[in-house]
Amino acid sequence: MLNNNYFTYNADEQSVTFEMDVADKGYTVNGRTVTLITLYADRDYAGDLAVCWEAEDDSNYVHNSRMLMRDIHDTNNNTATMGAFYWENEFTEQLRLLLAEAGFSDDAVANVCTSEWGMQDVGRASYDAYDIAEEMLAQHNIAVAA
Repeated sequence: MLNNNYFTYNADEQSVTFEMDVADKGYTVNGRTVTLITLYADRDYAGDLAVCWEAEDDSNYVHNSRMLMRDIHDTNNNTATMGAFYWENEFTEQLRLLLAEAGFSDDAVANVCTSEWGMQDVGRASYDAYDIAEEMLAQHNIAVAA
C-alpha cells in the first residue's frame, strides 16, 4: 500500500506526483547531498524518476560541444558525481530502500535503474521507473492512454 504522504494528485490533469524530501537525511553521493526524489506521471507520460542533488557551481564549465557528454577533466566534481550515480550506481540501493519505504511493490522497486536516456543534468540523476509510475497511476485510478 502506497504511503499517501508522498503523493499529490491532480484530478483536473489526471496526474500524480511523488515527492520525497530527503535533504535532512544525510544521504550523499561523491560528497554531494541528495535532496529530493520525485516522479511525475499522467495518462500520457510516466517513468522518469529524478534524484536531485546539490551540485557545485557549474557556471564556468566549458561544454565539450563535439560530444554530448561531460568533460571528465572538469575542475569541479559534478562530472564525477554524475558518474557515481550513473555508472557506479552509488545511490541505487538506497533509492530502492526509500521507494520500498514509500510502499511500492518489491517488483516495481527492483526494476528501478539509472537511465542513459533520461535527463542527465547537473544536480539531477534520472532513473527509469516505469513500474513505479504504473503503481502511482493505479493507486489514483488513472488509466494510461493507448
